[in-house]
Amino acid sequence: MNALEQARAIGQSFWLDYIRKDLIESGELEQLVSAGLLQGMTSNPTIFEQSISKSDLYTASLRPLAQAGWTTEQIFDALTLDDIRGAADVFRPVYEAASGGDGYVSIEVSPLLADDTQASLDEARRLWAAVNRPNVMVKIPATRAGLPAIEAATADGINVNITLIFSLARHAEVMEAYLRGLETRAERGASLDHIFSVASFFVSRVDTLVDSLLERLVKEEGPAAERAASLLGKAAIANARLAYAQYQAVFHGPRFEALRAKGANVQRPLWASTSTKNPDYRDTVYVDNLIAAETVNTLPRATLEAFRDHGDASATLDAGLSEARAQLEALASLGVSMEAVTDQLEREGVAKFSESFEALKKSIATQAEKLEAEIPGLQAPLRETLKRFDQEEVGRRLWAEDPNLWPTGEDPASERLGWLSLPQRSVASIEPITSFAAKIRAEGVTDVLLLGMGGSSLAPAVMERMGWGDGGLRFQVLDTTEPSAVHDAVRERPPQTTLVLVASKSGTTIEPMSLMEIFWERAQRAMGEAAGTRFAAITDSGTPLEAQARRRGFSAVFTSPSDVGGRYAALTEFGLVPAGLMGVDLQALLEGGARMARASSPNAPSARNPGLFLGALLAAAASLGRDKLTFVADEDMQPLPAWIEQLIAESSGKDGKGLFPVAGEPPAGADAYGADRLMIYLRSTGEHDRRAQTWARQGVPVVVLQTGSQPEAVGAEFFRWEIATAAVCHALGVNAFDQPDVQRAKDQARAALRSRKRDSVPQGNVAWSQQGIEVWAHHLFPDGTTLRAVWETVLAQLTEREAVVLLSYLPERPTVEKPLVRLRRLIRDRTRAATMLGFGPRYLHSTGQLFKGGPDRLLAVYLIGPVSDTVVIPGDELPLGILQRAQAVGDFEAMHAAGRRAYAFVLSSPSELDVLEKALRDALAQRAGSAA
Repeated sequence: MNALEQARAIGQSFWLDYIRKDLIESGELEQLVSAGLLQGMTSNPTIFEQSISKSDLYTASLRPLAQAGWTTEQIFDALTLDDIRGAADVFRPVYEAASGGDGYVSIEVSPLLADDTQASLDEARRLWAAVNRPNVMVKIPATRAGLPAIEAATADGINVNITLIFSLARHAEVMEAYLRGLETRAERGASLDHIFSVASFFVSRVDTLVDSLLERLVKEEGPAAERAASLLGKAAIANARLAYAQYQAVFHGPRFEALRAKGANVQRPLWASTSTKNPDYRDTVYVDNLIAAETVNTLPRATLEAFRDHGDASATLDAGLSEARAQLEALASLGVSMEAVTDQLEREGVAKFSESFEALKKSIATQAEKLEAEIPGLQAPLRETLKRFDQEEVGRRLWAEDPNLWPTGEDPASERLGWLSLPQRSVASIEPITSFAAKIRAEGVTDVLLLGMGGSSLAPAVMERMGWGDGGLRFQVLDTTEPSAVHDAVRERPPQTTLVLVASKSGTTIEPMSLMEIFWERAQRAMGEAAGTRFAAITDSGTPLEAQARRRGFSAVFTSPSDVGGRYAALTEFGLVPAGLMGVDLQALLEGGARMARASSPNAPSARNPGLFLGALLAAAASLGRDKLTFVADEDMQPLPAWIEQLIAESSGKDGKGLFPVAGEPPAGADAYGADRLMIYLRSTGEHDRRAQTWARQGVPVVVLQTGSQPEAVGAEFFRWEIATAAVCHALGVNAFDQPDVQRAKDQARAALRSRKRDSVPQGNVAWSQQGIEVWAHHLFPDGTTLRAVWETVLAQLTEREAVVLLSYLPERPTVEKPLVRLRRLIRDRTRAATMLGFGPRYLHSTGQLFKGGPDRLLAVYLIGPVSDTVVIPGDELPLGILQRAQAVGDFEAMHAAGRRAYAFVLSSPSELDVLEKALRDALAQRAGSAA
């Protein structure tokens, strides 16, 4: 056994004298506890001051509280209580296994109250109730004023850790206070068996002060010098030996035996300040010499590791009492008064903790001021919205699945709130998903091709782009009807080694169902009756897709909960099955969601509920006209905004209301953004910190969300944004779960297909045509109009606080995407308008709802390519290019039917984008000249 194990066998417990957020949240503390290295934890104002003031670990937690207007004291309280509760939960198994004998985490009353009995008692009672864990101890200083508070708190049934004990006389008074508290409680007829206490007797500080006095005598080289030198480093351990003797006399004596018979527990000595301050002394000297049964040693991590590595657990604390008394008497004979030493140390101890507390408050105030400045102009409406959320009990009602939080819509909220329980209930899906993934790998599958749209594909697309997968399978999301993309997928994915995963919630979505037929025909040709072994489906129970998949013998059919809408389905089978096939850690993904769910508990005030706070912030910004939510992400988080964009757009954009989420727009200086912008920074590495600070200084509010790029962090973000979206939709007064305008484009697309003549191409109203470019509009351009003039007409439609939506029906290739980025940047930089980009038909199932049902503050510009007949849908014998063109025409007409301003540029080739860009530059230059 190592020294720690040997000491544990003797009966000593080891508590860590340290607490910090990352230790708890990283799982490191749980590992230390599970390994049996720790049985408890202590904290004090100095520890918290070092943790909070000297790291940025607490910034993410501090930010919403500062922006919500909480006081410095309230923020300090919230941050420390979070850590104490989190640590207590980690130690709870130790507490239960020890029947309350160990597993405690200590929190200290404010040292500023050390000389106020009633205030100390009130604070102890408040902290005990606030932490609300049986395995917490409240630390009360052993000052003269603290003693009555200790007695009363014990009588109340509070576990007390009495701190800052230096003298034997004060230790005796502490034990007396504990006994009297127990006796008072017994007289009340209350139980004693659940009350535990420790007396924290400080050690190394005694040597530090006594040694400084002895060293003066040594330096004087008088007759006492040699004797003084022999006593260096002896006072602290001698003092502790005698304190342990006091403990034995009291808690193994007749008075306590009467209390023990009623269930009372001893008050163990806890050796504190046990790190070695003097480099000349052994680094474990205050551990090696303080080992005894029924004691605790609380020590910093370095001392813990040193003792584990080379400590000596053979020493016994109850030996050498005569020598200890002789050493203290020798000190007295040299004029070193232990009473004076311990009195000074008590005063200094209180003063040191008070200084740390004041320094921490100052640091929090400074940080809070800086974080408030991130959202200039939004503080007042944010606080008003948070107040309203609390008054309306939005958090409680959300978790109670109260459908009255939102107006009634085509899809009632009462039938779409199942996503709230997904982090827990989806755990049952992990095993069948991972088993299926192992099965298909064993069968030789090397590729997975997901056919889906909107909520069925966007979360998998995020996870695929995050690059988490280690499952040995290449994964591709095919959520387009663009013929060249489908042709490439057909050519590059052999049917024998490719699993085609068909995802459709309704089981009737035209795009994945059409694509399925293309890949099914190919598989049948190559594999015959075995074709089904290379297909799987994700859908709701009872859909046509489920029936067809079972009829065709698909290798698996995964059904998703029907009470979860598509865009809220990231943690259902629609997200988990693709993730499992990629090799993503599904347990971590769901645990992230569960962690965010716990943080967003129904009883948390809105400022402490991450999802509600974010929703309130978005609503507050919208109330001031800042409804263009512009996302900026560090490189490792860049895939996520596309998912958030569709969630917010489809949920909020209806009844003439809604927010415009802008993902993928290149970041720029503050002068590129109008008064309608709210910047949202997904921060993991901090690469945009300087840019974000500049935006805020120049009046553009920035919502900074600290996150990470691993599955657990992204799982948490999925859940945070779902709650935020539900909350902001409540504030806007729209149903977050229906999509009444999505069907318009689908109906118009079907009409375009029905009305076309055989072999003809669906067409919009041609208002201008020249040299390979057509323009569709619902008005004609005069003869002789140039392309620049067309752009000038389009831009003339643009007024303040509007968004420009570029809707592309072109191949998603670098040769197309780069010009589109330039178009976005041109429009944004020259007009300050927010620019959104959607690829058809994908956006029809998500952001398209906002474009037709949201505020009439957008200008839609379609970019449509030539029709290709390279891929044909079997059965219908319909070229995929015709379907894609019909969808473009249908959406264009649906946009006009909704009263939106829309223009379509139809290109004979994607290369015409260069011509379009030049004409746009000229038009913008003309616009700038006219404005000047």
